Amino acid sequence: MEDKQKKMAEFLKKVNAKMKKEYGADVMYTGDGAGNFKPYVTGFPTIDHINSGIGGFPRGGVTLVHGLESTGKTTLVLDAIKYNMDNNPESNGLFVDVENSLTEDFLKRMGIDPKRLSLTSLNTEDGLTIAKDAIAANIYDIIVIDSLAKLDSKNMMDGDLGDKKQRNQRARIITEFLRFISFTLRQSNTALVLINQEIENQDKKTPYDPDTVLPCGKQQVYSANLRLQIKRSKKIKKGENVVGYMCSVTSLKNKIAPFERAKTMLSYLYNRGFVREFCHLDYLEMIGMVKKSMGLYSFVDSKYYDGKFKAGDITEIMETIKDNFGVDLTQIKPADIDYEVDGESEETTTSDDE
Repeated sequence: MEDKQKKMAEFLKKVNAKMKKEYGADVMYTGDGAGNFKPYVTGFPTIDHINSGIGGFPRGGVTLVHGLESTGKTTLVLDAIKYNMDNNPESNGLFVDVENSLTEDFLKRMGIDPKRLSLTSLNTEDGLTIAKDAIAANIYDIIVIDSLAKLDSKNMMDGDLGDKKQRNQRARIITEFLRFISFTLRQSNTALVLINQEIENQDKKTPYDPDTVLPCGKQQVYSANLRLQIKRSKKIKKGENVVGYMCSVTSLKNKIAPFERAKTMLSYLYNRGFVREFCHLDYLEMIGMVKKSMGLYSFVDSKYYDGKFKAGDITEIMETIKDNFGVDLTQIKPADIDYEVDGESEETTTSDDE
């Protein structure tokens, strides 16, 4: 047995000595050298500890965020970037703005330091090449490509408007990109986030076919370590006026933690964006620290707070608990998670442009 282990170690050493110069890292290792994904914390505890399970988007892995138009996909990722910049003066990011939608004023309104976010609006494979080189350089904490559905090949851009010969190019270049960066991404400290927009399924023939499809080929689904689907749930009203909406976040695929098909909720207000304190309250309820009755909340352990309270009071209450007990409820991690499986969630498929 020892002789076999010794031969295996010698083989690994020989292979790594041969290939390390080309790849810049060991290409073979035993299971105890595989390591774990480190998290890029989003600051939304339900996403970090329930949808993800490791504390955020996986660094060295791929997170695929998708949903219909105007569900908050880009805003959610930008909010995560803001959270990291607020808590780490060295945090930075690269945003491949394929949709050419970001402006300096918008970034400042989101609370993001524009000087720490690199941007490119290239919407061809050259944009993916920049992302590939940035992954190899390992200098960004997060790289976002928004969105895959807007990417086009240079051949398609140079062709006539009516020419459909290059209709499969989008899926091909995305497939090549994801396969090419697989090894270098795993060796890096970068969280790669792909954003894609679901579209109506024009080929739906039976009630069992999905209502929406995910364009740009299947490789995005295969390569994703974490796949999050965002759906609008219900309107938030103040009197007769609609002031926001609830949305569900479901982990359709999770290869970094056991919480697959976990579903959580986020609150979005039009004048504020995603409300982080409501997310903290939902999280405390999900892990059993807080319970809800007749629209009011209370702590299970009354020593923290004796009495009922409204959702809007949670920030002040959390600060009081931190001052009196030294317990930061924003940093609590669950021991046992009771999560909901989204039985009504539609599994999106890919379109035929592969």
